[in-house]
Amino acid sequence: MRNEGIKKNQSLRKALLILEEMTKIESPFRLQDLSVRLSMSPSTVSRFLNTFIDFGYIRKEPSTASYYLTLKLAGLGAHTRANFPFQQILTKYIREISKHFNETASLCVENDMQMVYIATEESQRHILRNLKRIGHVAPIHATGVGKCHLLNYSEAKLYELAEKKGLPRLTDQTIVSIEDLRKEIENVKQQGYALDNEECELGVRCVAVPIRDYTGTVVAAVSVSASVIDLDKKRTDEIIQYMLDIKKRASSEMGWE
Repeated sequence: MRNEGIKKNQSLRKALLILEEMTKIESPFRLQDLSVRLSMSPSTVSRFLNTFIDFGYIRKEPSTASYYLTLKLAGLGAHTRANFPFQQILTKYIREISKHFNETASLCVENDMQMVYIATEESQRHILRNLKRIGHVAPIHATGVGKCHLLNYSEAKLYELAEKKGLPRLTDQTIVSIEDLRKEIENVKQQGYALDNEECELGVRCVAVPIRDYTGTVVAAVSVSASVIDLDKKRTDEIIQYMLDIKKRASSEMGWE
């Protein structure tokens, strides 16, 4: 993302471009190959590589004159992940959603094969008091946010879910078989969002989208919930389009490209 009109350090920009490009090619790599990929002169690339070597991010193999990345970057990544303000970063999106639609929006994560609501922004028009409270636990198979997290599940883990937690019927709309749940997960994967049509609570409809981190893993889900009267087809379609954009922006902040 470029901020036009803001002063930038062009040398640092080149250094970051070089570093990012090195993560995309197989190691070890030659100076000339990297120079061609970046459309930079070999002398320019060499200066940056030598600086990276000084700081321990790159090493050079003397016998082949080839370069390779060290694991120092992995260490930085581990520290970054441990200190990343996960909830703070994503909470702003549920505030945005709730304000835009004047409906209840939530941020949820998975814990022990269940969904936990860690942040909720309540609608001023309709407050779903019994469901959307911080710390509330909901079944993964019967919620839109849960279906988003099921994208992480293998076939074996789905059966583990059924064995450990069961697939209890909460309403007449609840999915209660592995086969139907598998089909629903495939739908979520294809369309990029999940719906809960009175599957967890009668009279309540939900639209949810998965948020992925830099590994592609679903680490959270955000949702909009309202009565089925308020979320008719036209309004649901409008919310879906908005939520797909939220998914893209939020996942990008989490490192997913």
